[in-house]
Amino acid sequence: MALQADQASASTTSIEKVENDESDLRSSDLAPHDANVEEFGPRYADLPMEILIKIFSYLTSSDRREAGLACRRWCEAAHHAPFLDGLWLVLERIHFDESELPMRLLLHSPHHFPNIELRGVDFEQLGNFFPQFGPHIRRIAFVDCNLQLRTLYDILSHLSGLRSLSIRYYRNLSFVRFENPTERAALRQTLSSVTELSLVNFRHFTDAILDQLVEIMPSLCSLRLESCLVPFQYNKQMIDERKLCIGMPRVFVCCRRTTQDRSLEVLASMAPELQLKRLELTHTKMRHQGPMLGTLLRTQANHLQHLNLSHSYQLTDSCLVQICQELPGLRVLKMRGCRTISNQGVRELSQLTQLEVLDISNCKAINGEGILDGIASKKNDVLRELYIRELNLTERSIIAITETLGELRVLDIGYCFQGMSDLCMQLICRNLVRLTQLALDSCTKMWDVGLTGLGMVQHVHMVAVRNGIQYAQQEAAASEAEEAPPEPTVPLTLPFRNSLRSRAEQEIVNAPKRQRMEVMQQKESLSQQASSSTAAFSGYSIERLQQLRVLNLAGCNSLTDVSLLFNFRLVELRELSLARCKQLTHEGIQAVVRRCSAIEQLDLSECCNIKDETVLQVVIHLRRLRVLSLRGCYQLTDYSLDHFACHCHRLRVLDVRDCKQMDGEPARRLVNLKQLTTLRKSEHKVERKCPRVRRE
Repeated sequence: MALQADQASASTTSIEKVENDESDLRSSDLAPHDANVEEFGPRYADLPMEILIKIFSYLTSSDRREAGLACRRWCEAAHHAPFLDGLWLVLERIHFDESELPMRLLLHSPHHFPNIELRGVDFEQLGNFFPQFGPHIRRIAFVDCNLQLRTLYDILSHLSGLRSLSIRYYRNLSFVRFENPTERAALRQTLSSVTELSLVNFRHFTDAILDQLVEIMPSLCSLRLESCLVPFQYNKQMIDERKLCIGMPRVFVCCRRTTQDRSLEVLASMAPELQLKRLELTHTKMRHQGPMLGTLLRTQANHLQHLNLSHSYQLTDSCLVQICQELPGLRVLKMRGCRTISNQGVRELSQLTQLEVLDISNCKAINGEGILDGIASKKNDVLRELYIRELNLTERSIIAITETLGELRVLDIGYCFQGMSDLCMQLICRNLVRLTQLALDSCTKMWDVGLTGLGMVQHVHMVAVRNGIQYAQQEAAASEAEEAPPEPTVPLTLPFRNSLRSRAEQEIVNAPKRQRMEVMQQKESLSQQASSSTAAFSGYSIERLQQLRVLNLAGCNSLTDVSLLFNFRLVELRELSLARCKQLTHEGIQAVVRRCSAIEQLDLSECCNIKDETVLQVVIHLRRLRVLSLRGCYQLTDYSLDHFACHCHRLRVLDVRDCKQMDGEPARRLVNLKQLTTLRKSEHKVERKCPRVRRE
């Protein structure tokens, strides 16, 4: 409406100028066109569909969803076939009864659903859903569904366009025993396009079951076996017989079970027909992991691009060195929780010149020295995602990362208590401007100056001049000494009043008061600098990270409202976590929700200073809000529930556990929120039966 009003006023001004300066003929020619614009506004819906689709291709899935609500034509453009690949229709605990909701509405929908997830669904009556939508389904996932043999056959027989099949948490294994040869042949023809098979948490899994599943999916390229006990008792004759008829998997995933060395030996013996591009062996405990894994890696050295060995507790530095030497084309390497890997192996990561994703989180033996000698030893414009949380890093190593890895899109340095400081945050804002995800949870050493840049210009300049490595630690120590508040010489107690507390007890009582006084002083200084000339502020604020979509500041207890009031404008921000930031108040939260109106997931758990007025500001300004956590906000009352009922019609997940002043049965006040699927309260989790759409 603002755009239309501006154009209308501009048109009126143009008409007046033409009437005054030029002939009446030209004025009469322009007047009808401009009057039409002033009355109805520009007709964006009349744009050709090709142009609308091109414009929508630059938007995220959530932005396309919002744009599709404008008019019928934009809704048609938002449901263009390529845009539906990332959307899932989730049907949770419903009955396939055509006379009941939501099946009655779905059967009359003009749209197709390429991705469907079924959670705890009752398949007593299938109806016409799968005959109508089955040919358009590309990916389907069964989660905790008690399928019978005939039911599964009836469903799969209609999925002629299926590409991916996922079955999770299944207990009845009889469904895979298709004894009828005619049915197996029919399924083999129908499922000839399936390339991905995922089986999660299957009990008593056997090779016979896997063999029969592979038989009815001849084009299988990706096999995921998570939490399945895989004995791999294939003999050599069976492997040789199956090499030509099995679509050799390019992706193999085996997680959360004891994987024997025989399994790796079998996979290695299937070369050269087997050409793995992705291999995941997580949570494994192999007795002689090194030799067998080394043999498998050598056979796949020219093909392997994605390797995930997370939580492989017996993975050693020698194995990591072999990976770096024999897999030069590796693009993704994940070793989260491999506790036996040390700096000796991490130093060799610099040899992987094509590496795009690296995860070495929670590797207790790695510290800042390994990072400095490895991935941060030289300039790297290839690495896009780096996960180094829960490592004993130094400030010097984090500064080196910001100086050498300038093309990072994802950076996770949570729980780096000692290394992450205000100076590091300033260099992140200066050098890593293309970040889309940033996790700084529990970085308690970071203060407001790190996010705002107030008073940090000299320290950042010194790091830039001296290359940011050898002098960073000394400069940070000097900055902390300058910014440390002086100890009060006069106690904050009232005069002429005797106290029976000891000095230590009185200090505990006065600490919150002193913190509030410091916060007020910072706010006054902030307002003075903001009102002065731009030359007074030369640091780097978080506003430079304009591509940021996910920000995690949970547990950063030193942050106050100052960080949120000064240049906290992130228009692309979708997920924000401020949990356990106990110094934040209504003023700071209000500034965030007004400037970052695209937030869809917000976590304010244990922010004890927020009240019902804060919740009102949140629900009014965050129109896209879908997930909200207010756990432990004990000052909230039933008024907050009323605010949800009036304004949060798109809310799907709400957590109000430990909100002691709220109604014990909050669902009674939220009955009008039709899209609310999960409501967490103190006793148990309440889930409602309704369809929902999720993004990947």
